[in-house]
Amino acid sequence: MHLNINENGTTMRIGPSQSGEGMRSQSATMNRLRQAGVIAILRGQNPARMFQRGIDLAEIGYTAIEVTLDSKNALETIENLRSALDESILIGAGTVLNPQQIESCAKAGVAFALSPIFPDGMIEECHLNNIVAIPGVSNIAELRIAQNAGAEIVKLFPSTAWTLEQLEGVEIPWIPVGGIEYDSIGPWFEAGAWCIGMGANLCGSDLSQEGEGHPDWVRVEAQLARDIFMELQRRHNTT
Repeated sequence: MHLNINENGTTMRIGPSQSGEGMRSQSATMNRLRQAGVIAILRGQNPARMFQRGIDLAEIGYTAIEVTLDSKNALETIENLRSALDESILIGAGTVLNPQQIESCAKAGVAFALSPIFPDGMIEECHLNNIVAIPGVSNIAELRIAQNAGAEIVKLFPSTAWTLEQLEGVEIPWIPVGGIEYDSIGPWFEAGAWCIGMGANLCGSDLSQEGEGHPDWVRVEAQLARDIFMELQRRHNTT
């Protein structure tokens, strides 16, 4: 459990203080992403539900959570999750489209930043702010460009643009994102994925819906999230 609920119902983080974040090395963050297995990607227009879903996923056992910057009140959601969850949970930003966004992400407490593209200056700005930069690439040529520019890890986006054969011999760590379902988790890891990124197929389809109720999550999707986590645990225990 990563939470502490006060008597007044306020969620507070327990564990190490946030002041330790500045000492977190990028290599350690990368290793923790690999151990996490999956980055749970929160994208939506209902900030309260996104926050609660992040809490739900952390309680299941997920240790890497991304909030996309095209979500409503994204930075506030990042800050709230960073305050509510202890340091065993990595919080990241997604859909980073320019390096100017990195400083505000750093102030919000992110440890890693993903982009669907490779914005000029993203890697340098991330390094200045002790954030792992994960630029997006859609083919081998783009992957090589990112690698030559100093990327230490890349996002394969969309994953459907890639075949497993294309990745043979690729040495830089890679994370497939976009369209990944439960049945495709195994093949990606067997091909060498550092970890994978999953959005609605893991985090639920209701993050943009209004209101407080989320029956699909309670009835079906939360169990799928638990099943995916158990599959990750099984893979870690057999490797």
